[in-house]
Amino acid sequence: MTDIILESLRAIVVGLTLIIVIRRQTSRELHTADGWQILFFGLVLIFFGTLIDITDNFTELNRFVIVGDTPVQAFLEKIVGYLLGFMLLAVGIWRWLPKVIEHQEMVAANLKKAKDEVNILRGLLPICASCKDIRDDKGYWKQIEAFRRQIQSQHLSFLHGETVPRRI
Repeated sequence: MTDIILESLRAIVVGLTLIIVIRRQTSRELHTADGWQILFFGLVLIFFGTLIDITDNFTELNRFVIVGDTPVQAFLEKIVGYLLGFMLLAVGIWRWLPKVIEHQEMVAANLKKAKDEVNILRGLLPICASCKDIRDDKGYWKQIEAFRRQIQSQHLSFLHGETVPRRI
């Protein structure tokens, strides 16, 4: 009885892992990478092996040749399910993991580039070429002297633009 419970628990854990892997296939770069299909198929075979393993505990199933405690069931469970499944899982991880690391490095480089661009844009300051007023973050124009006193501690560069003509 303990054997059935443990084998069922293992099948549930492997099945839940398979469901999680299926649901996490949102990143096209990662699941189309070399090795992903091999890894996934290996996990499917391991799940198959865990399901077949449960059947050898029921002698009533021996008449069905494939399931029960038969040589065919043992071959399917141990060779096809576990051995081939773990081999494919290992090969899939071996081929897929470098692509994951490469993808992570590419994402990190793109993030750093975007942060650098934001920092550059944050340091630019729009200034009117004719009246020398400065536009703040809210879109209001202020005189340069008042604005300079407000932000003396920040390192800023000045851009030239023109204000909308004022009506007096």
